[in-house]
Amino acid sequence: MEYIFILIAIAIFISVLTGDLGYLLFGATGFLLILSGLLVIIFLICSVLLLMSKWKEARFLRVDLPSEEAKYKVAYYLVEGEEIPCLFPEEGVFRKKLYRTDKTYHVLLNKKLGRVFDRFAVATCILGLVCGTGLGTVLLLVFI
Repeated sequence: MEYIFILIAIAIFISVLTGDLGYLLFGATGFLLILSGLLVIIFLICSVLLLMSKWKEARFLRVDLPSEEAKYKVAYYLVEGEEIPCLFPEEGVFRKKLYRTDKTYHVLLNKKLGRVFDRFAVATCILGLVCGTGLGTVLLLVFI
């Protein structure tokens, strides 16, 4: 919350000093462009990890924290007799409907990471890459 007040104070300071709101729009667009670029880089890395993964059959086990320091719960799958966590956090809203122990799922196993990509993680990677690229393109068109 403090950061919002600091940003508002900086915006007021800039608008009073320059008398032009164009600088604020220019700065906000540049900031969003940088964030969009970081988003694309993160999801490009995830897409490369997806391409290096192999399809395996898995059975959903549980949703749990991967470590005591972790903030988000992840889904655990049983793949080839080994319990492996998902790379992305679980979808908590419809947990009972999305994660069922009585079904067999197809997941992408990345042995180097020791993590799997379930169908929600794959969708997150694809949508994140598309949305990040789209947002960056729109911002570049506005920026130019």
